[in-house]
Amino acid sequence: MKTKNCLDLIFGSLFSSLFGTLLIASYQPFAIADDAFTRDYEFSTPIPKTGKVTIRKPIQDLPAKSLFASCPAKSDLQDFAESTSFFVMICRDQKNVLQKYWIQKNKKTGSVLRLTAQDLPRSQPSVWKSGNYQVYLYHDGRNPELINAYLESYNVTTKKGRAEALLYYYSKFHVSQ
Repeated sequence: MKTKNCLDLIFGSLFSSLFGTLLIASYQPFAIADDAFTRDYEFSTPIPKTGKVTIRKPIQDLPAKSLFASCPAKSDLQDFAESTSFFVMICRDQKNVLQKYWIQKNKKTGSVLRLTAQDLPRSQPSVWKSGNYQVYLYHDGRNPELINAYLESYNVTTKKGRAEALLYYYSKFHVSQ
């Protein structure tokens, strides 16, 4: 399994080779205006593959065959998400609850991005930083049955972002409506 960084996933390996591989991330709260993002599907638009907005379920309902990697030693799976192009796993350290791991797999190329971050207490939304990029899962808990959740990436230099609606979102913190 090949590991790549955010730059590879967004700009390709030439750009990454010029700036190097960054595998340590910071985890920070922030707010970005929604108009900074190009979304593949609007908030309330059903996704053609499922005919629904993002399907949300508890992590224990995740089929074992969906896992594409193992969480690092002494960590547990907290979230799993699938978009049209990516799978994402978020694992949390069992002893240091502020330590989290982001594992993202590109469905087309099979490349894997791994980030390690220190969580900040009460930080929302979950933001992972690698170079000029921030990646995170956006999910609004107010009306989850009515709107999509997203895998979002944002370039802090260009102030532009891309948001890909999640087909499925499994979470340890799932709250049924």
